[in-house]
Amino acid sequence: MYSNFELTAYVYRAILSHLVDFEEQQNEIVNGLYSESSALCDEFNCFLNSYLIKLEELIQTAQIVDKPTREKLKNLNYLPYVIIGSTVELEDVNGLNKQFFKIVCPYDNSNSEKDLSYISSLGRALILKKPGDVITSEVNTYKIKSIRYEF
Repeated sequence: MYSNFELTAYVYRAILSHLVDFEEQQNEIVNGLYSESSALCDEFNCFLNSYLIKLEELIQTAQIVDKPTREKLKNLNYLPYVIIGSTVELEDVNGLNKQFFKIVCPYDNSNSEKDLSYISSLGRALILKKPGDVITSEVNTYKIKSIRYEF
């Protein structure tokens, strides 16, 4: 288990709300992507179940800071692993190029070029990964530098 990560009360509530919504919508998400039962559908369902377990763990282990100072706020809301809604700082393995992506649901209406759906190949590869983990995509190999839940 992870310890010593602090969240503002606002971010804690946002993650808790995400957990509840995701649990309620899991079947709709799966049925929207897969028209019939298959090995891929079963594997995706297992992926979502693992994700929900880790979200519950995150909620249980977070330390909440109710009224942080402006200075303290700079060091809050960093997460131990990537979840939907978090912003991930990636650095290519050469250390020359940094990119930031916000992990989003495919049905979100935001159209930022920095948004990355969790069902895309890179988005899915990032889910539940930790700072320091290395991710290989079709285009590049990245190291996760930081994960933060920003609002």
